[in-house]
Amino acid sequence: MHYALVSDLLSKEAFDEWVEQKSASLGGLVDEVTAAMMVVDELGRRHIKIGDIPSARTSIVSFFGKILEIKPPREFIREGEPPGLVASIILGDPTGTVTLSLWDERAEVAAELEVGSVIEVIAKPRPGKKEANCLALRENQVTIVETKKPPKSETMSAPLTVKILAAFEMKEIVRRDGTSSFLQEFIIGDASGTARLVSWSPELFADVDAGSCVSISGVQRKEDEGIIEYVVSDSAEIRIVPDEITVLSIDASEVSEGSNPIVTGVVTSVSEIRSFTTRRGTESRVRNVAIRGSAASRSVNVAVWGDAADTLFLPGDSVQVINAAAKLNRYGELELSVGRGSVMQTVSLPGVHISVTGMVILRPEGLALDNGKEVWILITDQTPELGMTADVEGIMQNGRIKVTNIDIQTPDPAPLVSRLEPLL
Repeated sequence: MHYALVSDLLSKEAFDEWVEQKSASLGGLVDEVTAAMMVVDELGRRHIKIGDIPSARTSIVSFFGKILEIKPPREFIREGEPPGLVASIILGDPTGTVTLSLWDERAEVAAELEVGSVIEVIAKPRPGKKEANCLALRENQVTIVETKKPPKSETMSAPLTVKILAAFEMKEIVRRDGTSSFLQEFIIGDASGTARLVSWSPELFADVDAGSCVSISGVQRKEDEGIIEYVVSDSAEIRIVPDEITVLSIDASEVSEGSNPIVTGVVTSVSEIRSFTTRRGTESRVRNVAIRGSAASRSVNVAVWGDAADTLFLPGDSVQVINAAAKLNRYGELELSVGRGSVMQTVSLPGVHISVTGMVILRPEGLALDNGKEVWILITDQTPELGMTADVEGIMQNGRIKVTNIDIQTPDPAPLVSRLEPLL
């Protein structure tokens, strides 16, 4: 069984020989299984905790887990092939839970297992997910007393009445067989807090905008380690409700470890974007934004990940951090993390109309206008050339101008020509 963990590193014969040598070197004090585990460990393939599976850097992992739930085998159809079998087991340890899928002949093993027993597993993890495909397993005498609670899923009998706080762009998901479907994610909220909502039929939300209050029937509620998520069925019905829904919000000074609803505050500082390589080998970005609540002078850091790091935030902006989790960073301070299923956005405040002339320049925050006394970030779809003089009209608010009109002044060459004529 343990050879599967290192099959990409050496042959079966070489592994067996190494195991024999390891057992012999210890005077036969350990059995073959223990010797195999020691060899695997020396090759850098150690057992990991279940909580580390989503971020595992190897294509194969080994771990111990307590069986929390067994879903018996079910048959499925493969095009042009005999029917297959699949079963699943939910395993847990003190760090988390994982759904282990057993395919075909391995699925039959599920009937021989019991809830509460501990098994040793070798599996292929699904990157970023609490899921893995079983390669081998066996019962083990390791004791696991406490585990995280297994995920719960239920179809709601009553409609879900919430406010749409944010709507993300639709994504196309390509399956292994080449077919595709579309997915759209939302953040929703009510007086109890906020959550992520997923729809595989985005057309159902064609007439729903962020800020709308809706009643949705045909919703599945999922809960995993205290995190709640809703999935909308294809047959769901969505109705706009006229009444305003109040959503739970807290001040930045009240942030606590774990999930947080809407966190309000004012930006005190913004770092430059930092690029890095993820554990999957892809490039990503992160920007740190410090916000201060009204009830405290201490700032709370917000780590904004991925494409969201490109969002413009300026000191003095009033912001909302929606559905973000907080955890202790390496300095022992609470830090909000804005990534999948969360968002940070500015709160629109009244601005003043402005008409100003200046030079178009480039600042780290983006295109800007400098009139010699002040500098404003320009929010516009136009791309005036740098160094040109421009007449700008728009709404000015906290260091930015939302441009309604921009005219580039055509340089008058006459003064320059008159200065050059004596030299010609």
